[in-house]
Amino acid sequence: MSAASIRVVDDPGELAELFERDRHNHIYALADLDEPYWSASTWWQRGDAAFGLVGLPDGARVVYAVSSADPDGTWALSRELVGEVPAALVTGVRGIASVFEAAGREIVWQRGYHRFHLRHRTAVPSIAAVEAAGVEPLGPTDVEAARALYSSAPGAAFFLPGMLEDDTFVGVRDGTELVAIAGTHVLSERHGVAGIGAVFVHPRARGRGLGAAVTAGVIHRIADRVPTIGLNCTDANHSARRIYLDMGFVETLGYDECEIV
Repeated sequence: MSAASIRVVDDPGELAELFERDRHNHIYALADLDEPYWSASTWWQRGDAAFGLVGLPDGARVVYAVSSADPDGTWALSRELVGEVPAALVTGVRGIASVFEAAGREIVWQRGYHRFHLRHRTAVPSIAAVEAAGVEPLGPTDVEAARALYSSAPGAAFFLPGMLEDDTFVGVRDGTELVAIAGTHVLSERHGVAGIGAVFVHPRARGRGLGAAVTAGVIHRIADRVPTIGLNCTDANHSARRIYLDMGFVETLGYDECEIV
């Protein structure tokens, strides 16, 4: 197909129809069709291939070029639209970094991920077990405690303060210090999806099951709000992968992420 057949999508409903076919793999894309993301974003489509330049509330841009319907077409579409992308975090089909490298873009880092879908909710630790681990709800007033925790390993988890406003975050404290946290990166009740994210345990508090406890705590907070719950895990994080599988998640899609400048 020629580049002329690429079109800018004006109606989020068109993309919702595409992504709903395989919603477990496109939790983030479906949530990005809501405000405030949609108005700050540009999406292109050609057949079943889609490419989004998504605007985040903090002004940053991220690329969404994941496809389960047409990965080869999405690869080709990405190659043709590479000139539209500023410095950004890119989430895309396997090998997506090579598209930008071939165009002369600098790659800061790149790594492989798998998307997980919560299929068996009966395997999630009970509310009683979560409470016994000291898990408690967090909100906007806990932003400084959250920042302090994430600063113990900069770059280890993606977090924006506004995420605390979705009423999904939980944490565990050691005395007054927050040592474990989790919440959602995205949540769309309109599309019925949520992506658990920002899961982090302070290095000195690891090995106590707190990562599993806060993840389960988030699930219990959102289970009656959305039917589809997922999360992402790096291919190299084997310990987290085992935790998620034991909790009832299943792997659904492999993809890559990279940061370009």
